[in-house]
Amino acid sequence: MEGIERLLPSLIIDSNYRIVAANQTAKNMFGEIIGKECYKVLYNLETPCYQRGIKCPVYGKESGFDIVDLEFESYLRGYGVIPWGGMFYESVVNITNINNIRSSFIDNLTQLYNRKFMLNFLEKTHNLWKRYKQPYTLLFIDLDNLKEINDNYGHTAGDEALIKVALCIRAHTRSSDTAARWGGDEFLMVLPNTSIEYGEKVALRIIKCVSGIQFFTKLSVSIGASQPSDNDKSYSEVLARADKALYQAKQSGKSKVAVLKADGLSYLIDIKEESA
Repeated sequence: MEGIERLLPSLIIDSNYRIVAANQTAKNMFGEIIGKECYKVLYNLETPCYQRGIKCPVYGKESGFDIVDLEFESYLRGYGVIPWGGMFYESVVNITNINNIRSSFIDNLTQLYNRKFMLNFLEKTHNLWKRYKQPYTLLFIDLDNLKEINDNYGHTAGDEALIKVALCIRAHTRSSDTAARWGGDEFLMVLPNTSIEYGEKVALRIIKCVSGIQFFTKLSVSIGASQPSDNDKSYSEVLARADKALYQAKQSGKSKVAVLKADGLSYLIDIKEESA
């Protein structure tokens, strides 16, 4: 959590919008805030955020990361539901230069989140799994044959292929999901509160979307999927399984989904078989 946790004041809020707990960053920033309404402390508003069109975990039971613009100020925030009946969290920081802050967590080419942001998010997501058994599915996505595209059509074409794949990923990302460019030709998706079966369906939809892209050459992606288990000490073990599954998908002929479970069970799904 180094980075996000130290940067963002984080609060726990009850169903009446009152702050019931805060991390040390929040206490240092705001002083004595326990019992005060979150919208007054964080944004200096007189009414709850949803009345200003701002997504609110208390009101809408939503989770996510976004940027809030209020008059001459902008805020980067994370928010969501905690599985303790009627409890919610919100993390927020005032942004003075939105372009600079965006570059710290957004991939400039694809406009998805970047690897640094995803590492922080993965740790937060895995901690929710360890504490409250909130499941999540990881999808490791690789654009097949990017080197050949670069060699045959140039790096500009390779960049365009990555952008088009990112659009397919974004088109199949729910508001609660998070997608990032992991690096090079690889992408990573985190699907919270999701069964592996649903993750497989999302992966197949992405493969189908990419296969339909009009381009200089046929585009395809391979995808590896996995979920956490009680024996995983950190998200890195889940990530390693998804990475290994991705390798199996690519070795099997590409444009396929491979699933690797914690018990060692693995299987492949071919989009052609799925459509048959």
